[in-house]
Amino acid sequence: MKSPQKIDHSRVTAALEGRLDPAELNEAEDAAWEAAFIIKMGQPSNKERAFFARRRRLGLGVGAEEKVV
Repeated sequence: MKSPQKIDHSRVTAALEGRLDPAELNEAEDAAWEAAFIIKMGQPSNKERAFFARRRRLGLGVGAEEKVV
């Protein structure tokens, strides 16, 4: 029987921040990284919000058109 792998949260955080290649994580860390990554990618960052708010103010495109012709 395999012994359970421990999760080093500092390694998971480093992988989420791009300071560690996720391929270097063990199986348990990879599962934690994947769950956190999915949550993180599902929400825009403050920089993304500001970027698109500026584009809206300038009347520039911000994504898919509301009306598809």
